[in-house]
Amino acid sequence: MDKLLRKVNFDKLIGSVVNRGGRFIAPSLDARQVVFKAVKKAEEISFDHILARNSYKEYLFPQTEVIADFTVHKDGIDLQGRDVEPSTTVIFGARPCEAESLSALRAVFTWDFIDEFYTQREDKTVVLTVACTKGDEACFCTTVGLSPESTSGSDVYLKETEGGDYIAKAITDRGRAFIEEHAAAFEDAKDTKTKKLFMPEKIAGIDLARIAERLSKKEHYDDPVWARLTRKCIGCGACTFVCPTCHCFDITDEGMAFGGERRKNWDSCQYDTFTLHASGHNPREFQYKRWRNRFMCKFNIYPDKFSSKGCVGCGRCIRVCPVRLDITEVMEEMSK
Repeated sequence: MDKLLRKVNFDKLIGSVVNRGGRFIAPSLDARQVVFKAVKKAEEISFDHILARNSYKEYLFPQTEVIADFTVHKDGIDLQGRDVEPSTTVIFGARPCEAESLSALRAVFTWDFIDEFYTQREDKTVVLTVACTKGDEACFCTTVGLSPESTSGSDVYLKETEGGDYIAKAITDRGRAFIEEHAAAFEDAKDTKTKKLFMPEKIAGIDLARIAERLSKKEHYDDPVWARLTRKCIGCGACTFVCPTCHCFDITDEGMAFGGERRKNWDSCQYDTFTLHASGHNPREFQYKRWRNRFMCKFNIYPDKFSSKGCVGCGRCIRVCPVRLDITEVMEEMSK
């Protein structure tokens, strides 16, 4: 049965989560931008925005984390791995498009090795998705087969009512358990009318099947069109950092002469050193080749290898790009 989550009960819900040792992550205004961050009060939450600037993936896959400690002594090196002990994390305000990204991240981190630093965090995360009632020209979820009505990746799916409250529908067993555990913050939903959802217009010139077919053919790999379409890319990597499905990282040892930490840090395929070999050779020596790699990952490698979406159409990469390199324009060109 659907439940009603009133705005006046948000402090009660947040307190219930925090008092149980969890953390409540929600979109919040910080330095004039709406970003996902931990909140302690309902007044910190931004309820009127299109999309948070960052993805909530950083709470499951941190930008940097220590995975081991090492000490150096005369007889060798001792390496002691760390255990991850995540607390319950509640993500409120995720959009249906970015909730879909969880299946993409899960596929990568359980592919040929079970990365427990990721899986244990996701297992302790509850995602409360809020359906979109507003959007902008960067939104293109419907073009990649999603919509504000998509529930994949959501534990609890919320629709805003005309009065500003939320109708809550449990999607998973985890979501049902969450509502039961924090029952004091929820009420029985009656005939409450919800706001009209924002449905981005599907971009008519984009054909995902045709894109995948073209990318799978080796003769198109060195097509001059790549350099023409992406010549203005400056390799800043902003698109990969805000993307909810991008997952590249490297591992470095940081410390002093006699010890330190082994860290896992976010990396980006857009950086010129990402594929630099020890010999000095770089198979992607030009920026357009690095951008080509990201595009192929989204629309060929990902769907073929994992049967999940490499791009969820959230539009963050479009909004954050300093040179306005629009991925949908490349999708249109590749569909011709």
